[in-house]
Amino acid sequence: MKEENLKKQILQFRELVGDELFRFTMSQNVMAMEKDRRRFKQLALEILEYFECERCCKCCREMPVHLNDEDLERLSRLDGDALFDKMDDAEVDNYLKTPCPYLKGTECSIYENKPTSCCMFPFVVIRPVPTLQLCPMGKKIFADFKELARKYDKKDLKVQWEEGASDNRLPDYSGSTGKKAVYVALPIAVLEKFLKYLRIK
Repeated sequence: MKEENLKKQILQFRELVGDELFRFTMSQNVMAMEKDRRRFKQLALEILEYFECERCCKCCREMPVHLNDEDLERLSRLDGDALFDKMDDAEVDNYLKTPCPYLKGTECSIYENKPTSCCMFPFVVIRPVPTLQLCPMGKKIFADFKELARKYDKKDLKVQWEEGASDNRLPDYSGSTGKKAVYVALPIAVLEKFLKYLRIK
């Protein structure tokens, strides 16, 4: 849906239900999105307990590192005003420069205080789809995902797209569709089932 059509529909909805109900509905949507975000984070961290990072540092060198409010507060205590020199001025939201300025060789200099997005990687929310980035560890996770889907013959363990299996283009973090995507979309309901099967694997 084009942005102008979406705006038009939102305005029509507001006119239909009135300002008070409109604000309530919008607040409920925001709360639902926040609930999904927290659930995705929880699932990602639990799934990652079953896998080990190969420390290729590809994410540190190539992926923009997003900082949420908690990350900003924690890193500002750690790094002071120097943190702002490490921020990407070209981004509207709070992102570190790429490659990550805290990467020293192949080591993270703030590993114990690393941002939430780093703790969750290769699980990333891409406007607003929960995804699995296909870095070396991500490919291992996805291989296990497919193996478990076959083992338990679970047709509900499906993904929208698989690397190399389609000419479809999914937008990257910036919204660009110029390159072939290197991730798979994994809805929260599917991740919940995946975690369940990992536990009994």
